[in-house]
Amino acid sequence: MNRQIVKFISGGVAAVVSAVSLGGAALAWGPTDRPTYTMAAPADHATFNSITDSSSIGDERDFVKIVEKGVGGTYSSKIKLEPNKEYDVYIYYHNDASATYNDKDHNYVGVATDTRLASSFPLELAAGEEGAVSGVISWASLADRDNVQKVWDEAWVTASENMTLHYVTGSAKIYNGGKTNGNVLSTNLFSEQGTYLGYNDLNGIVLGCDEYAGHVNYTIQTQATDTPPVTPENPENKPSTSTPSSLPNTGPAEVFLAIALILVIVAGVIYFTRTRRAVQKATRSARGRTSSKSTRSTKTRAKSRKK
Repeated sequence: MNRQIVKFISGGVAAVVSAVSLGGAALAWGPTDRPTYTMAAPADHATFNSITDSSSIGDERDFVKIVEKGVGGTYSSKIKLEPNKEYDVYIYYHNDASATYNDKDHNYVGVATDTRLASSFPLELAAGEEGAVSGVISWASLADRDNVQKVWDEAWVTASENMTLHYVTGSAKIYNGGKTNGNVLSTNLFSEQGTYLGYNDLNGIVLGCDEYAGHVNYTIQTQATDTPPVTPENPENKPSTSTPSSLPNTGPAEVFLAIALILVIVAGVIYFTRTRRAVQKATRSARGRTSSKSTRSTKTRAKSRKK
């Protein structure tokens, strides 16, 4: 998905909704002061999601809901998200004008044109953090195309742990009784301008009456956020206290070489000691013989003089 679209998913639409939401999840829809209608007394002009007793969803102002996918749960305006699961977003739309006002005799005031839906959801949530999945419907009456109007709603999601949220590509589809039923919607759904809705064509034209109502579904995939490992501090001037990954090789060959080296050193010391003692003994013996010869020579010279 285009990166600019991704940024908007957590930004633009949510900003529109949060500007008017009252106290978090207690009341997310708006405008809060818009006129409301009933099935028995519908509007006399093009307007969206303002009937309070709809046979489809009850109060149409609460038109964004979410449920865990594939478990048979009930759509809700508030849910706790688990990582590595899929969640189905449901957004209902209905032009509340009576069918009476769709014709030329009534200047087509019941026909909505340039009808668009924009949605957003948070890209990342921390454990325990709450975020909004929003829907914004905008339109103008065919009789007054310069008067653009909007209604919006939110479903609230809370993360069970750190996670990221991702749109499942191609999952956004429109469902109604017309030719556009089951069509995949453009990813403009996640842009500020939104994507066109429609009955027989995705051209933004939606007639009044519940016959032309419908809904949009898309899937969000959650993924657990991995916590990076903490690297321990080990300053250069501080000796490492870590255990070496492997010990020196001390197999039989290395032990034999060590013993042989010790024996060579011991033999060398013994040889040196014995050799030194032999030299000293020989030196003493040589000195003794030299002294004896000198004494005999002196005595012989003395006897000769006496004669």
